[in-house]
Amino acid sequence: MSSSALHESQMLMQYISDAVGSIRDPQELFRTVTDKLRLVFEFDSAVIITVDKERRYSNVFFEMLRFQLPESILRKRRLISGSWIEPHMADASVSVIAIEGELDRYPADFPVPRMLFDIGMRQVVLSPLRSGGKVIGFLNFVSRAVKEWSESEKELLASLSSPIAVAVSNSMAYEELRQREAQTAMQLAVNNALLTIKDRSRMLLAVCEQIDKLVPCTFLGIRVMGDDGNYRIFDNFMHEAAGGFIPVSSYQQLEVADIEAIARESFAIITTPGCYSGEEFLHLCRNYRLVDLVREKFNIKSLLSVQLWNTLGSRAGLIVSSALRSFDESDLNTVGLIVPQLSLALQNYLAFEEIDALRRKLEGERTYLVEEIKASHNFEEIIGRSAALSAVLRRVSQVASTNATVLIQGETGTGKELFARAIHNLSPRRERMLVKVNCAALPAALIESELFGHEKGSFTGAVERRIGKFELAAGGTIFLDEVGELPLELQAKLLRVLQEHEFERLGGKGVIKVDVRVIAATNRNLEEEVEGGRFREDLFFRLNVFPLAIPPLRERREDIAVLAAHFASKFSREIGKPLRSFRESDMRRLVEREWKGNIRELAHLIEQSVIVSEGIALDFSTILSPMPSAPDTPNPLPIKTMRDFEQDMQLQERELILEALSRSNGRVSGEGGAALQLAMHPKTLYSRIEKLGISKRYL
Repeated sequence: MSSSALHESQMLMQYISDAVGSIRDPQELFRTVTDKLRLVFEFDSAVIITVDKERRYSNVFFEMLRFQLPESILRKRRLISGSWIEPHMADASVSVIAIEGELDRYPADFPVPRMLFDIGMRQVVLSPLRSGGKVIGFLNFVSRAVKEWSESEKELLASLSSPIAVAVSNSMAYEELRQREAQTAMQLAVNNALLTIKDRSRMLLAVCEQIDKLVPCTFLGIRVMGDDGNYRIFDNFMHEAAGGFIPVSSYQQLEVADIEAIARESFAIITTPGCYSGEEFLHLCRNYRLVDLVREKFNIKSLLSVQLWNTLGSRAGLIVSSALRSFDESDLNTVGLIVPQLSLALQNYLAFEEIDALRRKLEGERTYLVEEIKASHNFEEIIGRSAALSAVLRRVSQVASTNATVLIQGETGTGKELFARAIHNLSPRRERMLVKVNCAALPAALIESELFGHEKGSFTGAVERRIGKFELAAGGTIFLDEVGELPLELQAKLLRVLQEHEFERLGGKGVIKVDVRVIAATNRNLEEEVEGGRFREDLFFRLNVFPLAIPPLRERREDIAVLAAHFASKFSREIGKPLRSFRESDMRRLVEREWKGNIRELAHLIEQSVIVSEGIALDFSTILSPMPSAPDTPNPLPIKTMRDFEQDMQLQERELILEALSRSNGRVSGEGGAALQLAMHPKTLYSRIEKLGISKRYL
């Protein structure tokens, strides 16, 4: 090497060393260094390749290209094994490679030589970059011309590579530190989101934002599938052009009729986690229709699949895809850093969801028990003194102590459920449940599940096993209200329960034995339904073991005054208004009314009057139609006798006293006593109580 060349190389060495010490941005540094190297060496493009600590993969660290890379060549980590840098990993000197001689040496999975040759490149020069005695990468010159390199040129390039190796080593160390800090920041931010955000969608949106900072992506999906093959979580989030992620529905986005089927099919991707880019991603598209649809519609070109867990009961995974870049193994490792936290958070969420569902179920059952089962009901709530009512109560007393099936028939609003409760509460089964099922209030498709229960997965939406009302009523009584509304196909199953005392859950395989007393009710004429083919005759006979006909209110008019006084007291207490009396004219109209809605209609009418009344008496002026005049009434009812009037007044007086005793917890005299509430002398009140025959249990 001539003295001038030596001086020039020393100046270049000094310049590169100064640049390494002063220029902080790696890309700017290597662009500056490459421009200076071009003054000494002939080449078209320059690339710096680095190797990882395990010396298994190479990666493009810096490139200054004067040619366009084809789409088929991805800038990703490549295995050193099988590549053309493998033979030079131990070289200390510069290597000059003729590209044409390498074409048949490497298999298709290392396409770089063929790609370079096809775009006119003919020579590659590799200069090892050493740090700490090890090769950490290579400075590569790529040229269109084949040039003979002298030993002095190789030595010069080797010497100039030393400060470049220092810069690369420093930059790699700095980048590794920066990456670790960024990953730690991501983990902390994700952990904070998982701990503080309770809403699942908002929580996962925050996770998306953090992942995107280190692994820029277009789409992120969370998948959790149960062993039954149905998704428990199928959440999708898309990166908006304006920035940030939004939850999206893949069903709406892809507009595919059989989206559920192909979504279940694509879950298999979770079982083969990895990084899919290039040909591997295209292979994925060929195997999974959903991935291919996403590629076509959103131009997705790379995908990461990360398994969250695979346990008995469910499997879960995270899908990350991009339309802008190709993922590599480092991206997969970065996303993998949050797997433990995300898995724990989602499993906790699902567990809390199950616990909450169970809590709601138990609360519902408790409410049911409180309102439908544990409530104390007896004859005192069946109010009246008519002969028709007395006859029915006599039959209730006769059948209550038996296990006979009872069929209660009566018009709407006659109180059939109240009589069913009376039968149960007077029976030996009173310590167990009385379970009510309104057959008319349930869709036909749900009645079977409601009555007999279902197994997990027996139909769409059956995500857990559920016991039916017959099992819930085991040892007690089941009340089938509006039994005439049962579909014919379910009537056969009900018949089996009545005959064999057994049934099967929907989707179940085992027979369940059950000891339940059945009380059924209907406002239909079941004999006419049987004749019309709408009700099974054999089921009718099984239900009609002990018929109980409830008289309509118009057949027990002498009970109307008592019922009206009862409802007035009840609603006054509930609404918080003072108890008001009835005008005689209003009571007459109540007694003479037809009452097509029976007791329920009467109760509603009295409730209205309690709400609107302001004076000393209940106001029915806007509720009851005026009494017809005498000429319009061809057969007027006989006028009430004074005895009837006195009895009505006694009933109202009894209701007033009972209400006052109820509010005072049975106390007659003293502060807060019933006498003070009624503005009566205690001795007078005691006298009235004895005269009206009010039981001492109220005192």
